[in-house]
Amino acid sequence: MLSPSCCSFYSFTGIIFMLFVYIMLATQPFFITGLDDIDEARKNAFGALMTFVTTFALSVFMIIKQSKFDGAGKESTDCWGQGDHDGTHELGSPMLMTGSGVGKQSYGAVTTDSY
Repeated sequence: MLSPSCCSFYSFTGIIFMLFVYIMLATQPFFITGLDDIDEARKNAFGALMTFVTTFALSVFMIIKQSKFDGAGKESTDCWGQGDHDGTHELGSPMLMTGSGVGKQSYGAVTTDSY
């Protein structure tokens, strides 16, 4: 799945390009050859520009939402959680180690007492 920051970068690049194309079609369409209907091309360029603007706005909204979600402490990003909400989904997490025996330590995903 793509991250919102990747989508926002892609959308921002698309906005810049489509804005250039739209301005060229609106002010100097004779520089773009091979167009049968300039008005239709201008409408399509504007539609693509608005699609990129919408995608950019949604990406920025998701970035803000994720930053608020991460800042509230609801999602763990420490070495045990790695994206799990409380770290209990990792095989070697401390939450799963409580009933696994006395003196055992976790190194990665393997529970062992040989170290």
